[in-house]
Amino acid sequence: MFFQIIDRLSRLFQWVILTLTGIAIALLVPMMFLVAGDVIGRYVFKSPIPAVFEINSCFLMVLVVFFPMAYVHRRREHVFVTLFTDKFPARVKAALDTFSVFVGAVAFGLIGWYGMIFAVKATEAREYSPGIIDVPVWISKWIVPIGALAFCIELLLDGMKHLREIFAPPAE
Repeated sequence: MFFQIIDRLSRLFQWVILTLTGIAIALLVPMMFLVAGDVIGRYVFKSPIPAVFEINSCFLMVLVVFFPMAYVHRRREHVFVTLFTDKFPARVKAALDTFSVFVGAVAFGLIGWYGMIFAVKATEAREYSPGIIDVPVWISKWIVPIGALAFCIELLLDGMKHLREIFAPPAE
């Protein structure tokens, strides 16, 4: 019963993961055009586009990195080193995987927690990057806790699936 609930939560959470990843993918296009337009403007017309560096580095790049992390984990696209664990029995591998995803959840939980503290402070101060165009960076500070929270939830759901492998291993 418990693992059926985990499976349902995992299927529901997939929509959140796909939405965050879709946002990141959709914002790659304007990021690409902003950089290309800035380079063309800078070297051909001797007039760069104002605030492109701030928009890309403070907002778009952070979003492209943090929003798809849960998706990448769900697809098993992160780097896994299995040199020593390939010969282990299935239950031992599942126990090691469970331990590693829970350590990852704690680590990214801390990243998300401190990111949220910084986001709240930046929001209260309405932090911005001054320049020809003042770019509000307080908005982008919320990307880290949102992405880290989604990644933590995915790690915890994955850890629950590994627990199933420990306590009710599939027939070999």
